[in-house]
Amino acid sequence: MYMTGQEINDKKKEYLELLDREENEQIYQTYLEENTMFIPREFEQNHGIHFSTVFRKLPLSSDYKPDFVYLSKSSDNWNVVLVEIEKPSSKYFKKNSTTFHADFNLALQQMNTWRAWFDDESNRNHFKNNILQGFIEPAHMGRNPFNFKYVLVHGRRSEYENNTQKTALIRGQQRSDFSIISFDSLAENIEKKYKLYVGVKKNSHYELISKEFVDEGIFSWMNIDFLAITQSIYDDAIAKSDSWHHYIIKENGTVKAMDYALPLIKII
Repeated sequence: MYMTGQEINDKKKEYLELLDREENEQIYQTYLEENTMFIPREFEQNHGIHFSTVFRKLPLSSDYKPDFVYLSKSSDNWNVVLVEIEKPSSKYFKKNSTTFHADFNLALQQMNTWRAWFDDESNRNHFKNNILQGFIEPAHMGRNPFNFKYVLVHGRRSEYENNTQKTALIRGQQRSDFSIISFDSLAENIEKKYKLYVGVKKNSHYELISKEFVDEGIFSWMNIDFLAITQSIYDDAIAKSDSWHHYIIKENGTVKAMDYALPLIKII
């Protein structure tokens, strides 16, 4: 579900004004959760964001909880994308210098810590088989390779955009699996970005904590026992029932996926 016309312009204006206010990090995290068209789409593959769902603070371990995680698959592999959100006021460089600021060095260190965690095969297996249990559907695609990717959202473009040396220094920190983007860039092309569910992993299930019904794919493929939703999603899904078009095969024949799922699903 996309935004159109004036709604897009109003949202961009609202977002850029928020950046100028230089709030704390949690303010921006919350804003992105409530306005998911601003969440990065780096490393998105041709099947889109898996189940139109981005996880908030997905616990890799007791120590590591990326701000956002989403999956995106092609026909033969998965990208697992971990996103770290800093602040618009976070700096890339020391004042009047091309030496990296402590803000940026700490952020780069965070990304390297995640990469080191996933370099351990036991951690990769734990992530795939335990943390993502029930979310990798169709199940046979769980045999396909998982590629881990990293995105850092940091600072403002104005700090470097008119300085070729600074731009090159930042770009030099990027890798084929690591993208660095400014907060400004999140406002680009939002008219082409569909809305997402925000998911939270609990011990034995996933909760979709959003307010809107945005896609029925997750209801069509996931075991409903692993899923819980807000009353707002439930109500919005009912209101948008004309858009339901996924069918599943059950004992009594073919039924609409949403007709089957909604009466059974747990409400948060």
